[in-house]
Amino acid sequence: MATDKSTHVTSPGVRQFIVDALLFDLDGTLIDSTPATERAWRTWGLRMGLENFSYGAHGIPAQALVEQVVEPARWAEAFELIKELETSDTAGVVCKDGAKALLEGLPPGSWTIVTSCTQGLAQARLGTARLAQPPHMVTADQVSKGKPHPEPFLLGASRLGVDIGSCLVLEDAPAGLAAGRAAGAVTLAVAGTSEASELEADFLVHSLAQVRVDVAGDGRLRVTLSGG
Repeated sequence: MATDKSTHVTSPGVRQFIVDALLFDLDGTLIDSTPATERAWRTWGLRMGLENFSYGAHGIPAQALVEQVVEPARWAEAFELIKELETSDTAGVVCKDGAKALLEGLPPGSWTIVTSCTQGLAQARLGTARLAQPPHMVTADQVSKGKPHPEPFLLGASRLGVDIGSCLVLEDAPAGLAAGRAAGAVTLAVAGTSEASELEADFLVHSLAQVRVDVAGDGRLRVTLSGG
């Protein structure tokens, strides 16, 4: 069942709509891992001998970034190195505001995580942030094409047994939102990692604390967004 993207305004600054499931990005959306990520990539650049390398590819799988900046003969070496560096350094990884309360209030089987992390990295960061791994989580090493390709979100919806058109994708990065749009989902941008002006989505919030979800009379999920 596809979702009507039109919004019911219940009061000034409050928007409401119905979906069947929620697909969450991890880094920058549910957790703040930016300092750890930037430390790992800074070390990676130095150890790979890359002059003036600067990490700025939020939301894109590590393998894709590696293939953009090093020669093919070093892809395997470079990818193994960044996996090791990121997985071993999770210091300072914390939940984003509102994330834990939002997840704890969702019905079982109504949501999962779709991340550009590998499975090992996602598990390490979830553990540090004290969030449980949901069933059906989609990681970068489980798809042939990562964000901004729609495959990760299509797989997430399939694992939950719902139509992607009735899913809400929650993302903080342009690449992730592009993947959600391409898949046909309703998109909610969470500003912070990127400026709001850089994020193209059906809806936008500045914190997950602005998002409330409850079960509607027909068993679907009523999403309420407060604030601008």
